[in-house]
Amino acid sequence: MLERILSYIADGPPAPVPHPDSIALRREIAAAALMVEAARLDQKFDEAERAAITRAVSSHFKLTPEEAAELVAVAEKSERRSYHPWAFIQAVKRGFNLEERKELLQALWEVAYADGALHKFEVHLVNHICQELELSQEACEAARKRAETAARP
Repeated sequence: MLERILSYIADGPPAPVPHPDSIALRREIAAAALMVEAARLDQKFDEAERAAITRAVSSHFKLTPEEAAELVAVAEKSERRSYHPWAFIQAVKRGFNLEERKELLQALWEVAYADGALHKFEVHLVNHICQELELSQEACEAARKRAETAARP
């Protein structure tokens, strides 16, 4: 996993006909980068949020804890280099089916709730991503409620 990630960073985008692993890796990085973006919006990116992202990518992409931590580290670097989440949203939109997009939406809400407070910028970003991923407002609200329930002690 680490070799794939380092290769992707060092070599840039894959050749015109990418290997399926490259496509999967781009999807994974894009999803994790959107979660990092959501976590950073309130200017307090802490270990609780990083742990929530790591759990989400580990579960969703069936990664070991070490692989998930590596993916989150790469996503953090990728997100820092991007000025807008548009590229990540487009990668998710092209690479995820409807159910996967709904799962990602719930993961984004879980990350937003991970630090115990929901910031208005986090709400705006997740709602924006919901629209860009062509998910209904009902799906967005249902994902938010599931995440809010999961965040309660």
